[in-house]
Amino acid sequence: MLSYLNGPQSDPFHYIYSSRGWLTDYDPPGPFPFFLNLEPTNACQLDCLFCSRQMSERPLGRVDLGTAAALMDEVARHPGTAVRFTGWGEPLLHPQIDELVKIVKERGIPLKIYTNGLALTDALTDAILALEVDDLQFSMQGLNEKQYLFNRVGGDYEKLCRNIERVSRKRGGQKKPFLSILTSVLADELEEESPEDFTAKWLGTVDKVGVDLTNLNFVRHLDRLSPHLGRQSAGLRRGRCVDVFLALEVKYDGLIQYCGQDSRSLPEHVIGRFPEMTLSEAWLGEAMEERRNKVGRALGHEQFPVCRNCYHNTDKYDAFKKRLSGGQENGQ
Repeated sequence: MLSYLNGPQSDPFHYIYSSRGWLTDYDPPGPFPFFLNLEPTNACQLDCLFCSRQMSERPLGRVDLGTAAALMDEVARHPGTAVRFTGWGEPLLHPQIDELVKIVKERGIPLKIYTNGLALTDALTDAILALEVDDLQFSMQGLNEKQYLFNRVGGDYEKLCRNIERVSRKRGGQKKPFLSILTSVLADELEEESPEDFTAKWLGTVDKVGVDLTNLNFVRHLDRLSPHLGRQSAGLRRGRCVDVFLALEVKYDGLIQYCGQDSRSLPEHVIGRFPEMTLSEAWLGEAMEERRNKVGRALGHEQFPVCRNCYHNTDKYDAFKKRLSGGQENGQ
């Protein structure tokens, strides 16, 4: 369920999301990914029920500014490619996050930041506004405070809401950043609250609201998940992976991965390391093409420890697909 205040064309990445290369004609892939997903840090202040980070043994760290600049220099040579700050940590906890943002924006690269919102100080809000970050997406959980606190151990719902409202208020009539909220829910939570009510509450404060099902399969072996697995996994279907045709993942230490679902950086999911391997070499190389064959063109997910727990269970882009095929959907 994806809802826009001013229609999907208001999304700064509509040029990507509505393109045939993203939705239907992604195979064969283009010469460079649509998105580079960069992990500023793997430090996080939360212990989320669903998050694979709880299985990770990677040392805590952060990307250095020199590496970030070299990455952005390569991205800048491919106009249209955008960068997303994401990964297995909270991007805003990087102590030089404003400098990282500046590195991206000085090169004219569109930037989206995913954040749990708790580290968004007043000063950082001003910096994000001044640097004209294109999209600031708040990750929430559940449809109300009780559900949020259950899923996001260590979270502060009231603080998150205040921070979202503050950046919305300070933005005023500016177009940037585009503000969005993405939440996901457990099946049981849908019986307590309505996604429509959640959307109505926030749409207006932010520009886009998404509600999806929480995928617990990556952490399904953990005891605290067992009460929820039955209903949550019902109806999930495995489909061909499209991520291997669309985006590339770089961890804070330069590791280049096929996708962002592996919190442990297992050897089976690592392509190489930047700068010894360039992004183009990774994207166009034999390793990436082999993975596309196995999980993008076939359903060989069982061969890989993370892929075997990955399911396509969202319809948020179906409206775009229908429009491209002549349908009349409005993008909601």
